[in-house]
Amino acid sequence: MASPSTPATSGRRPYTGPTHTHQHPQLGSLKGRLINSPHFTGASVVQFCSIPYAKVPKRFAPCLRQDSIPDQFDGRPHRDFTQLGAACPQPGAMKPGWFDAYGGALEDDLGMEFDEFTCLTVSISVPEDYLPTPVKEEDSGKLPVMVYIHGGGAQEGVGHVDGLHSNAPLAAYSSELLLPAITVNIGYRLNWLGSLVCQDVLDEYNADPSTSPHGPFNLTIQDQRAAFEWIHKFIGGFGGDSNNITAFGESAGSILLIYQISGSPEKLFNRVILQSGVIFGDVTFEQKCAEYQGLLIHFGIEGATSSERLERLRKIPAEALAKYPSQHILPFVGDVPGFDIEKPLFPRGRPTFLNQLPLVASCPWLEDIVIGDDFWEGYTLKDFLRGVTAKRFVDFARLLLPGDQVTRLTEVYDLPSTLEHAARMDRNLFYGNLTYLMGDLILSQPIQMLANHLALESAKSSSQKRKIYRYSFGLTNPIPGSDHSFVTGHHFVEILFLFLTLLDRYPRHREGWLATQAKETAKRWILFASGQEPWDEYIVSQPQHTASAKIAICDDLRGWHVKTVSEDEKVSQTDPWGRRRYAGWEAIEEAYQSLRTQGADEEAWSRALDAFRLGLLGSLIGAQNEADTGNETQLQSRKTSAATDKDIEKAEEEVAKVL
Repeated sequence: MASPSTPATSGRRPYTGPTHTHQHPQLGSLKGRLINSPHFTGASVVQFCSIPYAKVPKRFAPCLRQDSIPDQFDGRPHRDFTQLGAACPQPGAMKPGWFDAYGGALEDDLGMEFDEFTCLTVSISVPEDYLPTPVKEEDSGKLPVMVYIHGGGAQEGVGHVDGLHSNAPLAAYSSELLLPAITVNIGYRLNWLGSLVCQDVLDEYNADPSTSPHGPFNLTIQDQRAAFEWIHKFIGGFGGDSNNITAFGESAGSILLIYQISGSPEKLFNRVILQSGVIFGDVTFEQKCAEYQGLLIHFGIEGATSSERLERLRKIPAEALAKYPSQHILPFVGDVPGFDIEKPLFPRGRPTFLNQLPLVASCPWLEDIVIGDDFWEGYTLKDFLRGVTAKRFVDFARLLLPGDQVTRLTEVYDLPSTLEHAARMDRNLFYGNLTYLMGDLILSQPIQMLANHLALESAKSSSQKRKIYRYSFGLTNPIPGSDHSFVTGHHFVEILFLFLTLLDRYPRHREGWLATQAKETAKRWILFASGQEPWDEYIVSQPQHTASAKIAICDDLRGWHVKTVSEDEKVSQTDPWGRRRYAGWEAIEEAYQSLRTQGADEEAWSRALDAFRLGLLGSLIGAQNEADTGNETQLQSRKTSAATDKDIEKAEEEVAKVL
């Protein structure tokens, strides 16, 4: 197992470029990179790489915030932040194809290191002209702050120490636009290192509750909360305004931001941009404990006491631990059994798929919200759905939904509703349409549902006018060489444009049109962080009355543009990649309502929705696996019963892999 004194950056290429030393009023002398981008001449940026915001006392323990620069941290020279630090150990670490979606590794991707004790860092980029100096007034020109949370299903992700997500170009471009902003990327613990829940950890915490006022669980969320606390305390010394913070996150990063919005009683940020991710489920304490037992069995760990078992698990290499699967993006968010937590992470209630709607809407400190999806979110599920047959889909759809809802849903998505239709349908057409349906079911429709709910609540509120901005991103991946090449609007594709790190890789045709769209994407995020409108507000005054609401679209023909939902629905009918699926989202909403039986409470309805949304995906995947292995007995059993808990767990696990 790694130790806190192990050099974490030995594989990185040494940084040999120009530097800038900043005298931070609280943290002292800090050396960073001085970056002069050829794309943003005259807008030099100082980037401070991987400043530690917290330390990890031991594996599976809550972090402790760092309020000073430690003398020893990860082997880098003291107070020298020109070199990127470590990422959290993870199952996909440096796997073949990691960088294929954006054309191969960038310089800051090379030699990346992984260490669980030194991954809790922030990377900060500041336009050089706006860094405070002793001759400047302390309170003059405080800049807005943009804080990024990377995705990866809470099991992997390197967005605070890699080249693709480097925040220096974004800060440089903000300065060029005369809308200067400070950009910050947060690292946090992943997989089992951030999500372990079990009685053994609870027993250890009971022996010393002082380790964290938030309890022993959800360390991923606790790490992020500590990072925001650090930013609030120290960003002013970089010239940032702690009362003007915009958080943005993609996929699991977006999901985790919703958990923070739903839980934190203190203001963590002012505005938020939610990119392709909302809460899609949670698990019980018993389920998490069962996962833990599976982990112990897998590694052959036995012990008479909680301490013995945990200590043996702490000796397992972090890389091996990370590879054992779990539902990391599905936290346990209920009350900790038998214990009153001093400051629970979710004092306003348990965030669930349904409950996130009122929890986000009622957050007392959150201001404006941007929320959006990508055109073809379901492309990310393609490998899990590849072997599903049309007949299998009909079997399970009819088990999980009333017949009239199956007919409505399949009609909208051009999928078979009967076995006769399934037998006639072309295999390729079925497969493509199934990815649209399942992507909408898991991601796009819940995003639309949350946007509509927030807009309605904002319209009804007399005390707080929160503005909601809706977008859909549909540029085609322009990078050859991977299974994402030339796919329109796939999950995470906006990241290939937003951070402006791939400007040299875009095709030059249409007078550099793709580079223009990348800058336009970044500009709209910067405008929002500066307190300005990125595009027209999404206004919904009555339920189901969204036709006149305005949505921003970015696509291959028109780039960024704004139109009403009704205009978009009409115009998109002739788009070469397909129409926007508003009708499909409405059909999914109708299916939700059909599962709400008379007299059922919210909890029962929530379970029914999980059985439909995740159970359908899990049943299809599970049935495919059983068909592949020739297990006809289990396959026939699935056809005569509704979705099982194992189906739901399987779907949760597979979806977590791609978020």
